[in-house]
Amino acid sequence: MGGEPTPFCAPTGAAMFDDRPHPLPAWTQAVATLDAVRLTQLGARAGLVSRLTGINKALANRLYRQIHGRPSPPGQTPFTDTWFLKSDRRMLQAAVIWRLYGRFQQTRSSAAKTLIDLYEIYRITATEDLLDFTHVAFVPRLVEMKLWQENQCSRCAAAYITPIDEPGTTCPGCRLYQRYRCHNCGEPAEGARKGRRRAKCPQCGEPR
Repeated sequence: MGGEPTPFCAPTGAAMFDDRPHPLPAWTQAVATLDAVRLTQLGARAGLVSRLTGINKALANRLYRQIHGRPSPPGQTPFTDTWFLKSDRRMLQAAVIWRLYGRFQQTRSSAAKTLIDLYEIYRITATEDLLDFTHVAFVPRLVEMKLWQENQCSRCAAAYITPIDEPGTTCPGCRLYQRYRCHNCGEPAEGARKGRRRAKCPQCGEPR
């Protein structure tokens, strides 16, 4: 009688950035609403919550206002990667996000659950979480849009992501390491007064 209900397929992988609406049968609305609440608590904008879960955007906006006490910022993610490129520490954490995202994709979870788990693990493991939810969600989006690509570091051989037009082959982790080490002997560099760069390494005597 009535036949079997049509299963709801939540967006996964590349489909998490598909702008088409995702239909929500009645029996999945509770799960979608719970995911929407958690995404909003973590800081996701209303537009992104609506796209990931399929709930009405008006409801997503209402959730954001109820949870945060203010309207949701417009848009779903930032428009450029400029914020990341201003800091090697941000780029290093973006590389970590990309590696974690690849692991979570293997679970075949929904798009909403993937980002929830990704952000929660990032906040647990990062000694200093520099990226908010919006920027974490933007990292895989940059790769999907083919603005960033995965490279291999010429120094440590680790995989990292970088803009496709960036000429360097050194990962942000190695760049940060070398910034505070002598390029010749590898000894830690003594701090110089702000605004002045130490000319020679106190260990090997060679120019830094």
